[in-house]
Amino acid sequence: MRLFTMLFLAGCSASLPRVKVDTLAISVASQANLDTPIAVDAVLVRNPQLFDMLLGLPAAKWFAQRDQLRRDYPKDLNVLSYEVVPGQQIIAAPFQFDGQRAVGVLVFADYQTPGAHRVRLDGGPSKALLQLGDQDLRLLAQSQQ
Repeated sequence: MRLFTMLFLAGCSASLPRVKVDTLAISVASQANLDTPIAVDAVLVRNPQLFDMLLGLPAAKWFAQRDQLRRDYPKDLNVLSYEVVPGQQIIAAPFQFDGQRAVGVLVFADYQTPGAHRVRLDGGPSKALLQLGDQDLRLLAQSQQ
């Protein structure tokens, strides 16, 4: 029975779509987050139920529960953490989750202001630009230079 469960789980992860984000650049507004640093997490999720739960989670709750969620779901979550400061520009770099199988990828930004402060990254442009504004973030396609 255990072998069947392992094969079933392996088959499920193989059927998940691949992340199609080649590069990620980050642009931070000069007065972002009341002129204070912002923690940013890109979260790759392999469990559909967990992904649905995270879709309803504002960033403040993600950051409060992150360590416990990582302990509870060690095989279902991968996290890339950044800390950015107002005015910072990070040039496009290969996105570490590109090509990996996942239900989805969410980005949480730990702003001091109320709000969800969350975007879904996996469905959006292959050359992604994460723009952290004064009070919220958004995902754009990086312009070709």
